[in-house]
Amino acid sequence: MSFKCSFALILGTWIVADTTSAQQQPRRQTPARPAVAISVAEATELTNGWALLAEGLFERAAAKAAQVLAAYPRSGAALQLALEAQLARNGAPAALDQYERWLGARTIEEPAALRRVANAMLREAATLKSDPAARIEALRALADDGDARAARDLAQVASKGQGAGARAVGATGDEGAVDALLVELKAGPGNPTRTIDALGASGSSRAIAPLVERLRDPRQEVRGAAVDALGKLGDAETAALVAPLLSDASLHVRVKAAGALLRLGDFSGLPILQELMASPSAAMRLDAAEALASRPDSAWLGLVTELARDPDPEIRAAAGRLMAPHDPEMARGVLGSLMSDENPAIRELASRGMGEALSDDLATLRRVMRNGHSLSRVRAAARVLVLTR
Repeated sequence: MSFKCSFALILGTWIVADTTSAQQQPRRQTPARPAVAISVAEATELTNGWALLAEGLFERAAAKAAQVLAAYPRSGAALQLALEAQLARNGAPAALDQYERWLGARTIEEPAALRRVANAMLREAATLKSDPAARIEALRALADDGDARAARDLAQVASKGQGAGARAVGATGDEGAVDALLVELKAGPGNPTRTIDALGASGSSRAIAPLVERLRDPRQEVRGAAVDALGKLGDAETAALVAPLLSDASLHVRVKAAGALLRLGDFSGLPILQELMASPSAAMRLDAAEALASRPDSAWLGLVTELARDPDPEIRAAAGRLMAPHDPEMARGVLGSLMSDENPAIRELASRGMGEALSDDLATLRRVMRNGHSLSRVRAAARVLVLTR
């Protein structure tokens, strides 16, 4: 029996029991009901609404919920019915609209109701075959929240062992997906930088030796990705293998090597980054800021703050993302202003950054849940689940 049917039966049984009790004991005075108890009239209307929903009559259930809310504007029980009707009709965005209409100008959230919307949003994202990263994060968030089906789906994606889905799972450290990525790195044709990035994010020590081999790749983008991944894996013993790349013919690789060495506790590449910090080119200063992000100090914060005011919106978007872990409010201000940029590529960059500048404020998370970028919506919804457990 579904939750909705159970709820309707519970309410219906309670009403019948109340009436039967009155018929059996006509001479006894009915005790006053607590002020917080739902009224018989409201309970009856809600029972009818849940019954309509259980029968699949979503439009009529939504109309019944609207009727009850008109009579009892602050009713949490009526809100739950309205949310379920909207979810059944039009999905999570419509349910979020319904919740915010109910909330109005009030600043006190209804955590259980918002949690229901966030859960539905994650479930919808978990079906997004077109956005593997958002799908994997949604499944991971649901699994962490105790959803056994999501955990099984996540394991199934990892078991396929190929493509963007496997890379996304591998980046979370799943051992089976890491195995698949290592096979892909060894045998896969084309540019392996995305596979290398996923291995760097995996935290798996088994990725170290294959990544070291890629330090000799003739393509600068592959060498740069490999050295960056080794830095993220954090094995200090690889510093001696990374250090020679400070003399690489490519500035891109030299900067990546300097940043990786900093992560590994080796400051030998710091002069390269300090020189770039003073470059007249904002793009080069941004490269330095990204490489130095693992060791933020006052000079670094000053540089990123300066870049966040750069005339180039792409530079501002990147600076906003860098600032997110240190000053989320400032980052949201920078990125929020870029989300209405006329250039869709800039809006995309800003949306991605907003997903990393999350706060613990439910109102702010609601706004991000309306973000045009699916991964940002997923991260905001996942944060709502964590905060409302």
